[in-house]
Amino acid sequence: MKKRILFLALCLALALSAAGCGGNTENTVTSNAATTPVSFAELDLKIGSAPGPVTYPLATMSGKNSNIVLQPWQSTEQLTAMITSKDVNLCSTPLNNALLTYNKGMDTQLLMVTVWGMLYVMSAEDDVASLQDLKGKEVIVSGRGGIHDLIFRHLLIKNSIDPDQDLKITYLDMPEASQRLVSGQVKYAILNEPQSSIASMNAKKADVKLNRVLDLTEEWGRLPGQKDKKFPMAGIVVVNGSGVAPEQVAGFEKSYIEEAGWVNEHGQEAGPIVEKHVPAMKAMAVAESIQYARLDPKPAIECKTDIIDFFKELTTTADINAFGGKLPDDEFFYK
Repeated sequence: MKKRILFLALCLALALSAAGCGGNTENTVTSNAATTPVSFAELDLKIGSAPGPVTYPLATMSGKNSNIVLQPWQSTEQLTAMITSKDVNLCSTPLNNALLTYNKGMDTQLLMVTVWGMLYVMSAEDDVASLQDLKGKEVIVSGRGGIHDLIFRHLLIKNSIDPDQDLKITYLDMPEASQRLVSGQVKYAILNEPQSSIASMNAKKADVKLNRVLDLTEEWGRLPGQKDKKFPMAGIVVVNGSGVAPEQVAGFEKSYIEEAGWVNEHGQEAGPIVEKHVPAMKAMAVAESIQYARLDPKPAIECKTDIIDFFKELTTTADINAFGGKLPDDEFFYK
């Protein structure tokens, strides 16, 4: 009888471990199982914070615990500097930057994926219902060779659209793209959150209605072999050698997941806190953006297959050197 109970318990454990990122809907932390997480009140961390929904829970956490200090970054150069100097213990970043810093030997590991696909084609026009409808048009994209560009180009190519011949891609940073979209100087722009919500709210002031005419996450899910999949877009890395202890990392992971749940349910309350820490992310836009942000943090080790599959798919059109020359290996994932 005891052997039978032991066997059943082992089967249950294996089943749970195989559930993966998509199948695990509970806000549980399975990485660092042997480490006892410190409580939220005991967290004492410096965290690099990227502009975007990944920072929403970081801002509210910092508002509740003054020992969680955020150090905002705007450019890849700033991100690289704070990681190489070990000036931060953890850092939020797009997934492509997370892999790039790891492959460049900066001694970082991916702790969690926080945001899943939040790119939208914004327009005041009503003549776009598919990627094919973008042929012959000018589309504004931020960051030549960046993750927005690579994802958009991938989707075009996989839909038999030549990004360099069938339409015109113009590169502007998102704030400028947003302004030109509102003013009518451009008609189509790819924006993430909260920029798409900021643009939409600014447009209303000018008596212009902007729409999310295409959701690139939905377009990704229509690709062969990618049915209903979301792409991992942003996450948080651990900066090894920065003095952060495993129990601090485990405590942070647990607290962040819980805080993200609160943010998703309390956007109106979270907005002013986020704006206080990151003035460019206005409170009303933050609250509006939550329904489009796909803020759903998961431990990276649970999403290993999703992450590797994403980069495998993307590198069928993108140069793998854009990510440091190789796909994620086992050591990329913080355990």
